[in-house]
Amino acid sequence: MQELADRLGEPTAWAETEVALLQLLRSRKLEAEVVEVLCIFWMAVQGHGYSPTAELATSIPKPSPLSDLLVASLGLSGQAGDAGMKEVPDDFVVPDDFDGVQGVDLPRMFRTSMSRLEAYTGLPFVRQMAFEWTENRATYPDAPYQGDPWHFTRPLGDGFIGQLSARAALRAISAYLRTLAVAKQFWNMPSEFADEQSLLALPVHPTMALLKPRRPHWFPASADFDGDTEAIEAAFRALVARVEAARPGDELISFISPVVMSMERCVEVSLVRCSQAPGSNIDDADLAAHLDAFWAREQILHSTVADPFSTTTIVVPPTLEQLVDDDCKAWPLAGTLDYDRMGYLQHDLYPSRLFFPTAPGLHEVAVTPRDGQLEIKVEDYVVADLCYWNAGWGPARPRQLRGNCGTALTSRGTAYREGAGPECGTLRAFYLWQVRTLHRSSSFGEFSETIAKGSMFV
Repeated sequence: MQELADRLGEPTAWAETEVALLQLLRSRKLEAEVVEVLCIFWMAVQGHGYSPTAELATSIPKPSPLSDLLVASLGLSGQAGDAGMKEVPDDFVVPDDFDGVQGVDLPRMFRTSMSRLEAYTGLPFVRQMAFEWTENRATYPDAPYQGDPWHFTRPLGDGFIGQLSARAALRAISAYLRTLAVAKQFWNMPSEFADEQSLLALPVHPTMALLKPRRPHWFPASADFDGDTEAIEAAFRALVARVEAARPGDELISFISPVVMSMERCVEVSLVRCSQAPGSNIDDADLAAHLDAFWAREQILHSTVADPFSTTTIVVPPTLEQLVDDDCKAWPLAGTLDYDRMGYLQHDLYPSRLFFPTAPGLHEVAVTPRDGQLEIKVEDYVVADLCYWNAGWGPARPRQLRGNCGTALTSRGTAYREGAGPECGTLRAFYLWQVRTLHRSSSFGEFSETIAKGSMFV
């Protein structure tokens, strides 16, 4: 999608690319397919100043609340909804394959959203979505499931999660969008609420859509995160030193990435900077064990936006009281982003890859894309940046790894952590670290897992 958007921004390629993409758009058979193509045009507008043609709005064969939002964000007028919508019949029976694809070919969040709306309103949202799922089966009568995606992953062995978007997912997401359209037309759902619910079907997060893979040149020179605690900490200290040498005066706030990816062994390393005030009741040697829950329940940062397709995400910092652990008087300097406007094609980023400064005590923090990275601003001052890279992309990833990509959050100076802490006493800085190692004796069986954790003061 990014490469096609780039072509729309090239003076010598935009006309030919526009014609081809409009033809592609007219050929789409599902609502979710339409949205994915529209996102290419939207990305070209945001990243390259492309001016969309009015023909775009009239080339949509399967409109939905989300496509209407996208078209409006492009400055064009939307079109009337599909006249073929109808409510689920009373005698309709939910098919087994509708429940079977939930959590397998697509995340459960779409059905969960329908269940919540049904519980709140008493209207048959789940049955309507299942009905739309049955109705769009005829869209691809010869291959409603588009073959067997596990054909590509089965030879890898047990315990893998597929990385490919399945046709069943596009059908289910389209059924979700059509259900919202039915709710607007027949059940008096307010348009604003239907639009808000439709954002769950975004293929890409508007802020993350322009994020491009770029591995930093200070990436670990070796993948030697083996051995005892001292050896592992030495490897982490070498990583922090590389960042300090490459960016004097800046600090590595968080780092998470696979550093080894092979058929027999995978190693994923994680690092998050923390601060500690005086008065801890926990010994330094026990700090990592005491804060172990951080890795299971990372500090979630809540976000808001000015409009649904704003490329700027506003992060609302928690208070210091919400962050600090009363026993050890420590708090993390980074937390993970919430799931608002999550892109289903970017699920590897959620939640463990999207670290941003916790910035307690500040009013708000703005996250904006710039040159393929993300800049984190307080007022108009850039306090940190986040970069992302691929680290072993393939048709599948081991189930225990939270993503086949890595990210690093690096400060611009120390402003990101100033003003947060007690009025008296000197703060100490340390890193929480974790090394997840997957290994198997053959190239087919399931991976076994070992996890090492610790803390190191700097």
